[in-house]
Amino acid sequence: MISNPNNDLFDLLNALDNAQDVPTAWQAGLRFFRKFGARQITYGFERLDGSIVFLTTLPDWWLSHYQDNNYASYDPLIDIARAYIAPRKFETPFTDFPVTLSPKARQILNEFGETESTAGLVIPGMTPMPQQLSALAISNTMDAEEFSKFYRGKETALILAAHAVQQRCQELDHQFTQTDVHLMLQRITRYPLLSPRERECLLWLCKGMRNDAIADR
Repeated sequence: MISNPNNDLFDLLNALDNAQDVPTAWQAGLRFFRKFGARQITYGFERLDGSIVFLTTLPDWWLSHYQDNNYASYDPLIDIARAYIAPRKFETPFTDFPVTLSPKARQILNEFGETESTAGLVIPGMTPMPQQLSALAISNTMDAEEFSKFYRGKETALILAAHAVQQRCQELDHQFTQTDVHLMLQRITRYPLLSPRERECLLWLCKGMRNDAIADR
């Protein structure tokens, strides 16, 4: 558990400086956040091709379930990371959630609670493009009030640590192409088939014809 947040942060920064690959940097981050009471720790990153990868402590059964059900497309924690710059707390009972929840998102949160994750914190990272995902999330089994009290006064250390881990991992493997990661969302390269009329309309649009003129043809 926490001895001195500043000392722990200094140790983390030294470990990250000495890390020569992403797994080593990730393990340094895990040691830090576990001292801060985190049960589950996940770093999500969106590659330039639109695919999303995770470094995580979440159990294999959850990752398989998550991937099989394409949860990355509906994950409310990803929505938080895209919508906010500052960290946001969350709880899986979702009584006061930072983003609007769809029925699918509520289902994900209910199931996520089974991974020892009843309360947590999403810490968005700094990305070169707007809406690009780069965020670290920690969670544990505390209730929302207990979680807030426990982390009060420690937010700055958590933010600095999360940003340092994200930055170092990206420095070591910018797009996580050489690292063993969990691929959770692949870029969609399949396109819907168009009817002959739809193809014809697109052709006229490309040639500069107005909608009303196309409708008359």
